[in-house]
Amino acid sequence: MSGPRIRRDEVLGEIDIEAAIAAGMAEPDEARSALFSAAAVAAALRADELEVAPYPLEFLAGCVRAVGLQGALELPEPLIGEQPTELVRGWMSAARLPRNPDALRDQLFARWLDAVAVVLTARRHVRATTGAQKFSRGDHGAV
Repeated sequence: MSGPRIRRDEVLGEIDIEAAIAAGMAEPDEARSALFSAAAVAAALRADELEVAPYPLEFLAGCVRAVGLQGALELPEPLIGEQPTELVRGWMSAARLPRNPDALRDQLFARWLDAVAVVLTARRHVRATTGAQKFSRGDHGAV
């Protein structure tokens, strides 16, 4: 039995999050596992680069639970700011494939957003308590 795979931030930063979402939403297999592990960490890295805090992601997850992905996509600004809005719209669009309404898929995506928020919270806590540097795509392996 092998242990958990450890990936550096720069490797995680290169993950195609939208592709991982589309694959992970389709079937409960390795792609779903990757969605809730490596893709969630990669999404937290991207959100952190744009200064998105965990709470807005948790709030958006609640919106997805309440109105579904389609309703959340119709929000004028699901996160504050042009770049954060563009980021989460890409994630929500990827989760919505195929385009027919699906309450279970909406709930799964909301859980994923919550997972991204948890990773983001943990990374911020580690930075605050250890003085580690924030990751940016030009960095190599910072927490």
